[in-house]
Amino acid sequence: MGTADMLPVCLIRKILCYLSYREASRMRILSKTWLLAWLDLPNLEFSGKSIAIVDNIMERYRDGNIPIDKFEFDNSKKPDRISALIDKWLGIALQNGVRHLVYRDVTHSKIYPFPIFKFLEANYLGELVLMGCDLMHVSLSSTSHVVTCHSLRKLSLSRVRLDKNMLQTILSSCPFIVDLIIRNCSRLKNVELRNLPMIKSLAIDIDHPVRIDAPTLEHLYYSSFCLNKLSIDKYKNLKSLEISCTKISDMYLNRLIFRPYCLEKLVLANISLGRFNICRCRSLKVLKIHNCKNIGAIYAPNLVLLEYKGDDIPQLEVALESRQLKQSQMILYPLFNVDAAWFCQLRQSLSDSISWSQVTIYFHKYEEINMNYLHMQYFRDAIPKVDVLDVNFLKPTGECLTFVDALLWSCRPKKLNLQSTSEMFICFMDCLMHMKSLRRALIHDISCLMHMKNLRRALFHERRGQLKELKAYKFDQRNESWHPVEHKREELSIRTVSTLEKYFFLLDW
Repeated sequence: MGTADMLPVCLIRKILCYLSYREASRMRILSKTWLLAWLDLPNLEFSGKSIAIVDNIMERYRDGNIPIDKFEFDNSKKPDRISALIDKWLGIALQNGVRHLVYRDVTHSKIYPFPIFKFLEANYLGELVLMGCDLMHVSLSSTSHVVTCHSLRKLSLSRVRLDKNMLQTILSSCPFIVDLIIRNCSRLKNVELRNLPMIKSLAIDIDHPVRIDAPTLEHLYYSSFCLNKLSIDKYKNLKSLEISCTKISDMYLNRLIFRPYCLEKLVLANISLGRFNICRCRSLKVLKIHNCKNIGAIYAPNLVLLEYKGDDIPQLEVALESRQLKQSQMILYPLFNVDAAWFCQLRQSLSDSISWSQVTIYFHKYEEINMNYLHMQYFRDAIPKVDVLDVNFLKPTGECLTFVDALLWSCRPKKLNLQSTSEMFICFMDCLMHMKSLRRALIHDISCLMHMKNLRRALFHERRGQLKELKAYKFDQRNESWHPVEHKREELSIRTVSTLEKYFFLLDW
């Protein structure tokens, strides 16, 4: 007996259930026992498979009466061409006791008439995820008073064709929903969400007014063009609030956020206002700011995680009382070519208030930086405090020592992760080695500059050339391991390739 056959079939089947359907399919080659366990796997996921393969598998499950716990189908064909087959497969899944059903139409057609009440009538479905289908083909008069589904706990509707009456009928039929998601259902207007006594999580993306009556709500994601009509006064149990909105008044936003309830997580996205503050949030532990402009002071003394993501460099003022902060991340996507003024602004932002545990920057391209401009800047602020700097060049082309010099001057990270070509790695290596060599002549240079009363240039050299030691490592994709790289430019030049590779530097300033 081989090693792969030592496990009992029931344990192998349990192992396969923790894998995706594709991963489980690969495991069937281990032995005949694994193949047999895979043949009656209760979780079915079909994405990109041929119609014939899906049909053969579903017929085998039907003929063998093999239980189906999860059925997931991503339809990339035009539904009108395979509508009968989809009906057949869904019928088999329903007949074999499916509890988690996912149907996604990636063609954006919204024309497949999903038989939703047929599944709700079975009363053992626990999760239903629909994307890109039609629910308006059903006559409400024949179903509104008879269908009940006490088992459904999660309902997700994305790009689904339905109106307010259909949604209310579905929700009335499933009173024990815990997790509800409604996204991009364009025909929904004047929606009312009520009579859901067990709901804990709600995600809704809609550009029309919504009335939410759910006092048990703990997690709310709300995305809308205009947010001024959302009220969460009754949600005393709300722990997580995510808001994405392009039109909202600062007065309303402040009233929405500053509540005495136990809000622990706050995510603000795509909000453009005048400068506003996030204060008086003593229960707040997680704060994420995505593509928001002009956020000012942050006073959250129990904040543990802070994340900023956007194309503009933030000017955040984090109160020193936030001593619980363990993770702070800044992710930048500069839209235009950066210059010396951009690096000065970055340095100032990274020097304010807190130490950043991780800064990630995606550069489209790079150009020469006017270092004389940096020489002229006198910074009274503290030196930047960055633990890890992730640098990604989307279009790496050639060397640019002044760009690398300005980047390191503005961030001064303890660790630098670089995903780029070996040519760019050599550029970083040269610049870092030059900074290290500057340390030896630093005292003499500064004394000379001070003697010449060139204070600005002396201060620039003092804050630029303090690199004591560096170590470089490269990721070996073949062996999936890191190994040290020595600075021998001749050998590095020979190995120069144009493909993207992974490197990291450990820096001691």
